[in-house]
Amino acid sequence: MSADARSGRLRRLGRRALIAGLAGALGLGAALVGWELHRGSVGAPTAAELADPWHQGHRILDRQGRVLRERASDTGLRGHELDLEAIGPRLVGATIESEDRRFFEHDGVDRAAIARAALQSVRHGRMVSGASTISQQLVKLVDSRGEPGARTLGVKLREVARAQNLEEALGKPEILAAYINRLPYGHGLVGPEAAARAYFGVAARDLSWARAAFLAVLPRAPSYLDPYRHLDRVLLRQRALLGALHEDGELSDEEHRAALAEAIELRPLERPFLAPHLVDALVAEHNLSEGQETRTTVDLDLQRDVEGLVRTRMALLADKGASDAAVIVVDNQSGEVLAYVGSADFHDPEISGQVDMIRARRQPGSTLKPFVYALGIAHGHRASEALADVATRFDEPGGSYVPVNFGRGYEGPISLREALAGSLNVPAVRLAAELEGGELLATLRRLGFASLDREAAHYGLALALGSGEVELRELAAAYVTLARGGERIPLRLKVDDPARLGEAVAPGEGERIFDPGVAAQITEILADPLARVRGLHGRGPFVLPYPVAIKTGTSSGYRDTWTVGFSHERTVAVWVGNADGSGTASLTGASGAGYLFADVMRRAMDDVAARAPLWDPELLVAVDVCPLSGAPAGPACPESVRRLERRRGEHDHTDRLDEPCTMHQHVRRDAAAASGWRCDPRGTTSAVVLGDAYEEWLLAHGPRDPTTPWISEGGTPGCGDPGGQTPTLRVSTPANGSVILLGARGGAEAQVIEVEVRVEPPALAASLGELEIVVDGEVAARTGWPFRATIPARAGDHEILARPADPGLSARFEPSRIAVR
Repeated sequence: MSADARSGRLRRLGRRALIAGLAGALGLGAALVGWELHRGSVGAPTAAELADPWHQGHRILDRQGRVLRERASDTGLRGHELDLEAIGPRLVGATIESEDRRFFEHDGVDRAAIARAALQSVRHGRMVSGASTISQQLVKLVDSRGEPGARTLGVKLREVARAQNLEEALGKPEILAAYINRLPYGHGLVGPEAAARAYFGVAARDLSWARAAFLAVLPRAPSYLDPYRHLDRVLLRQRALLGALHEDGELSDEEHRAALAEAIELRPLERPFLAPHLVDALVAEHNLSEGQETRTTVDLDLQRDVEGLVRTRMALLADKGASDAAVIVVDNQSGEVLAYVGSADFHDPEISGQVDMIRARRQPGSTLKPFVYALGIAHGHRASEALADVATRFDEPGGSYVPVNFGRGYEGPISLREALAGSLNVPAVRLAAELEGGELLATLRRLGFASLDREAAHYGLALALGSGEVELRELAAAYVTLARGGERIPLRLKVDDPARLGEAVAPGEGERIFDPGVAAQITEILADPLARVRGLHGRGPFVLPYPVAIKTGTSSGYRDTWTVGFSHERTVAVWVGNADGSGTASLTGASGAGYLFADVMRRAMDDVAARAPLWDPELLVAVDVCPLSGAPAGPACPESVRRLERRRGEHDHTDRLDEPCTMHQHVRRDAAAASGWRCDPRGTTSAVVLGDAYEEWLLAHGPRDPTTPWISEGGTPGCGDPGGQTPTLRVSTPANGSVILLGARGGAEAQVIEVEVRVEPPALAASLGELEIVVDGEVAARTGWPFRATIPARAGDHEILARPADPGLSARFEPSRIAVR
């Protein structure tokens, strides 16, 4: 070939090469432009996609952080997201080494890994290793929400483009944290925290190198590398990863040897299912906290103990027709629910164990009576005064209503305190009948009985006896109000800030329902074991080593038995019966729920270091009264007893009541009288004289004491005005309403006090002995017959009364209220 030919050929080859190069460059440029356009079209995972909690479960914890239950996400996963610091450097390092060792060097695409994977595939004729980076895998997880999907070339290219975009949008640490928290570790466990706690019972940051490497290899193939089924496969890859970490200098020789020598011991997989009714209640009422966990107020140790006490007691009641029970325990200072047992056995379908009897509506029996009596006391009744327990007919819009007592009998005159403690029905209804229409229902609703959602006429007076259906938790909250001196606070099942657990609700921050003195009086009655004797025929199951206010209840047909009560620190509410509403074998509140209540109260109080009094002693004052009438003992009363009564007002410092007993009167024989007796202050026989309300009761029952006549006031002459027997002490000087002017110097001046005594016969006045002159509740002077004294006069408004110095004598008082200027 000639030189010219060769030269021409070379020129042609050069042109071709140039053209090919230009074409390649143009093609590469077009490809790059096309790639950038593709990247722009697919974008990066959005903030909303990265915030999607598809991988996160929700943990419900007890007050100390122990897991009660973990609810899976909508995809069935149980992740728990942490930042990188909380995950810990070992697992982070092991994961990077296992998944993408050049993670901090590439832009989302590891080109060297792609080349290596391609060469291995050519050499072996199959895919040997992948080249996906952590960023690409994160995109895949976010796009698929952890579900397997198609692995086409188009999908792969889309992931690569979105990974590069993601690298420009987020920093490497953010990408790494998002990736690790979405990694699947098998058995529905997502993220290192869930895996570390499930497999090893420790936090992710506390994993050893051996455990960290063990977990780091699992996401490659969670099913194939199931550690419970294929432990050898996992250990083989763990050792290889430990070797790679050692070669890269992440592990020292000593750390490497220790990691290889460490035995891997897996914990059995647990799915805690504790306090099930509590958790279900939070879920059903949409009361879970935002985020990954809800911190409840329940104490798991107490919860387990109460569940055990329920099982034990229900075994003893198996032959009594009761199959189920529910218990709630509340901290009175904070309103926090410490134990929540909704049934005797959640997993027993024969008792409908999944029905939460704490939230079920049932008739509460006599457990509403304390609130009826509280309203009665608020309207002026006294704990010691006699109420009429007699057959009574009430006319209501729907017809007549005739309540009967549990034992079908009537006690006649009975003190308010004994009527409440003994759970008599008729006195409670009589008190309710005195209230304004709807007042009882309105008060119960203020106490938190939202279940009472019908109009007042629907319930009628029977509401006083528990005719409306309520929830056990509503009862507990109402009794917490009594325990807090009449101030209502809501019950709390959870706290959003664990640091505030146990934080007391300060007095005054709740809603005032009852005056503190009213609440103290009801509490004192419910805590009096002697007052309960009549209803329980003894002390019953309530023999406790500290004062506890207790009320029992039984619904009609013996379907529901209740006991609710409180110490200063804890309130316990118990229901025992059957979820299907069938009756028990005549169990009552005491015999059914009472023993379980006592068991639970003892256990709940074990956690209380210092016990406080049930009520403020300054709210009640000791008074000497006739045990029958509850009034101060009169001349005919055979005895007097000391009782605690609510203080009556700011200046009420006296330990006696104004009006003396009129039920006991001196009588003498009168053959012409219907009763055979006549009231006569000179008579030598003491009789019980009862008014019209007791006429039928007297005919049916007669006297309870055969040595004392029990007679009707209507059939006994001389009893219509018993006031003549009891002296009236009227301060006549200074006259009531007087305004007395001080001298010009403004100093104290002498004030003469004169007392007029009205009594039949008048000669009895001198037999009163000395009188005390009481000014504003303080004794200012003493005087004998003819009852005249001199005291200093001081500026201000004053109340002056006279009373016998002998506390055994009774009298009526007519004070004088004056102004000194």
